[in-house]
Amino acid sequence: MTAGVELVDVHKSFGPVAAVRGVSLALEAGAVTALVGPSGCGKTTTLRMVAGFDSPDQGEIRIGGRLVTGGGASAVPPERRRVGMVFQQLALFPHLDVSGNIAYGLSGMGRAARQARVAELLELVGLVGYERRRPHELSGGQAQRVALARALGPRPDVVLLDEPFSSLDVTLRAGVRAEVRSILRAAGATALLVTHDQEEALSLGDQVAVMLDGRIAQVGPPDHVYRRPVDLHVAAFLGAANLFDGEVRDGILHILLGAVDISGGGNERGDERSVVTALVRPEDIHLEDLRPDDGTGTGAESAAGAAGTVVDVEYYGHDQLVVVSLAAGGRVRARLHAERRLLPGAGVRVSARRAYPLP
Repeated sequence: MTAGVELVDVHKSFGPVAAVRGVSLALEAGAVTALVGPSGCGKTTTLRMVAGFDSPDQGEIRIGGRLVTGGGASAVPPERRRVGMVFQQLALFPHLDVSGNIAYGLSGMGRAARQARVAELLELVGLVGYERRRPHELSGGQAQRVALARALGPRPDVVLLDEPFSSLDVTLRAGVRAEVRSILRAAGATALLVTHDQEEALSLGDQVAVMLDGRIAQVGPPDHVYRRPVDLHVAAFLGAANLFDGEVRDGILHILLGAVDISGGGNERGDERSVVTALVRPEDIHLEDLRPDDGTGTGAESAAGAAGTVVDVEYYGHDQLVVVSLAAGGRVRARLHAERRLLPGAGVRVSARRAYPLP
């Protein structure tokens, strides 16, 4: 992996508060890294140190292989770091039209070259024909694309995006995310996206870094981080988590919901015999109608699953989240297709299609 940005043992405190504690993180060149975590975990401070707005107390940061801070060298100022920035509030200039906003960062170019670059960026972000519109005449998604085009204009080594979708209406957010991802990939940009939104991080990031309490808790491809979290804290933060005590015996994980084969798929614990905590995501829960003569009616574990009763249903149109109270104790959340309607009070048999023992 060629690192477009590299942070090595970076620390930052504000008075007695340690905001960033020993962060080491490599951003692959030409890829999007999503830095996700709850409010106050240090992710925006990390982004600001990459940009040069804040200086680390300890550690080194390299951009495009060049040391920009730390290591005994003088810090490179923000304007010389070859960084493009998309702010949370976009910060478009209201008195400039679309072309003027995009051209703002191209002051070092000749007029003809600047005009050609603006035209190229308008094509890239799909805003040809909008050149003379002012920011107040744009939709939220169009304004987002202008801000991104302006950041990409000088061909920076890295693009930093600070909670860029937080001000958008929920109905716009998914579509704009897809547009931004497409634009970044078409530009071949190295990007660092800071967000508290797990769905945003998983859908946009080629690499996801989970930050908790000032530290990087886990880094990896989105599916790996989601399916195989390193601990309970990451599991609970990245989406809904059903947790069960279990035991692994000869590649089979035994939990209340039944037996799950975990011998394949690169599971390191598949051949061990050990007591574990197992993660089952809601979409991996399977529910069947519970018949009166079903053997799981006692609530005991069976090969097929465990008995339960539906206690709540949250309907979202495309799918639904079903909460089941298990006869043996505890609750399970299951995410199902919306076509199958379950009502509170219905008896169900609960089993797991997939489960993952936590380290």
